[in-house]
Amino acid sequence: MSETDYTKDPVYPEANVYPPRWNFDNERAWQLYRRAKREQWDEEEINWEKVREIASGLDRKQRLAIAYWWSLLSNFDNATPVFAHSVIKAFEHHLDTAVRGILTTITYDENRHNMTCGLAIDSMMRGFPFNFKPQDDLERKAMLNVEWTWYNGSRYWKAYLEAYKKYTLDVLFTSFMMGEAAATTVFTTMSQGSKIDEFSKAFRKTAVDETRHYAFTHLIMTDNASKMSDEQKRMVTKQVRAGFVFLSLITFKPPKEFWKLPPWFEEVNEKMEDLARSAGFYIPDLKEKEKSWRTAIIRVGSTLARYNVKLPAFPELGVTGEEVEVSEEDMVPIF
Repeated sequence: MSETDYTKDPVYPEANVYPPRWNFDNERAWQLYRRAKREQWDEEEINWEKVREIASGLDRKQRLAIAYWWSLLSNFDNATPVFAHSVIKAFEHHLDTAVRGILTTITYDENRHNMTCGLAIDSMMRGFPFNFKPQDDLERKAMLNVEWTWYNGSRYWKAYLEAYKKYTLDVLFTSFMMGEAAATTVFTTMSQGSKIDEFSKAFRKTAVDETRHYAFTHLIMTDNASKMSDEQKRMVTKQVRAGFVFLSLITFKPPKEFWKLPPWFEEVNEKMEDLARSAGFYIPDLKEKEKSWRTAIIRVGSTLARYNVKLPAFPELGVTGEEVEVSEEDMVPIF
């Protein structure tokens, strides 16, 4: 075993967060990083006591329906560990300093979104779903809808971890485009329609975050698309489709791909949405959801076309494009 030669520069292990490196020449990324720091907010700015007061004036089914919706949302807002993992990978691969910084802010954003879901559920129906005793068949099925949605989230998490073995970081990050584009529209619409002011405030602030997250995916695409191989571009096409498949459960209706759900899921989900609407909690109807997705597809499609990345087909919306199949292993989109 030879002795270490300290007169030479050390050879660092691959995929390591050391040595620390900095670069300050990616001005677009630095602008977005500064914006992310300026736009931070606290979930405790929402007056949760006021939300509980409003809840006290609703009937049980209405409170359950609102807690149910936030529980479904939490499946997608439980993204703190997803981005925490991406932060580690970004440091291991020594990405631009500002890009690494942006990812730390998104991690913080997602934790805030997840906390907001939990506080909303706690304010409406404390203990739902695991410490909840259903009083009838509808309540039992609503509880199971949430639990099976979360089960699918666990399948997604496994696929996400495996994705780092298959995809480069630029492909992974641009894969988030569809989810972020849809999120900006969904939360903006809900903030404008909700008759519960504190929820309007939460949605409005969340929409600001999601708009910034979309800007990040756009930055990564424009910085890296010209260097992507045809195979990487095909992966992005597939991931844009995967983003739709994953998020459709709450923002449209779940396609047959990927999702493993109870046979009553859609029927019960529609009843829960109607009950939530009757309480002043605004949820877009199917026609509005379809319009939101078309808007997202136009935004993402125009960016993809600029770099010769094909838009996937969305037969559910009557949108033609590249036919791709999405399997469980392909699910790496983020909300």
